[in-house]
Amino acid sequence: MDLLHSGRFDGFCLVSSDSDFTRLASRIREQGIDVFGFGEQKTPESFRQACRRFIYTENLLPPPPSNGVESTQAIASLKPPSAATPIIKKVIAQMESEDGWVALGGVGAQLSNLAPDFDPRTYGFRKLSDLVKKTNSFDVDHGEGRPLRIRVKQASAKK
Repeated sequence: MDLLHSGRFDGFCLVSSDSDFTRLASRIREQGIDVFGFGEQKTPESFRQACRRFIYTENLLPPPPSNGVESTQAIASLKPPSAATPIIKKVIAQMESEDGWVALGGVGAQLSNLAPDFDPRTYGFRKLSDLVKKTNSFDVDHGEGRPLRIRVKQASAKK
């Protein structure tokens, strides 16, 4: 707290998977200072949400060797791409759009605000665009000279 009140810092990093740091993160953010949290997937939701951004330490590990022998621990910690669909749909619903299409960059920014712990690496992808494509829940449009846009897949009419 002495560091906070010195006024010399623009942000703090808290590295823990313990909920005991939730109040500290909240208190720092009350002062208008950003808090970046780092911890394991088991970190309680309350601490993750108290941070401006939360990064799972499992996502910071190097990828498994590509010699065909993959680490079962690394694979076990990944969530399936379909698990990201509800939060992405929620973000799209919150964004204003006349035709349902939204810029992927805007979706990424909103995801950080809505879910500080959202990271495509949690689902096995380096980029949000790759994750979105893999879910098969979204239409993707990348017109020439335009940024990538997505929308929730339209239900096809059955005959």
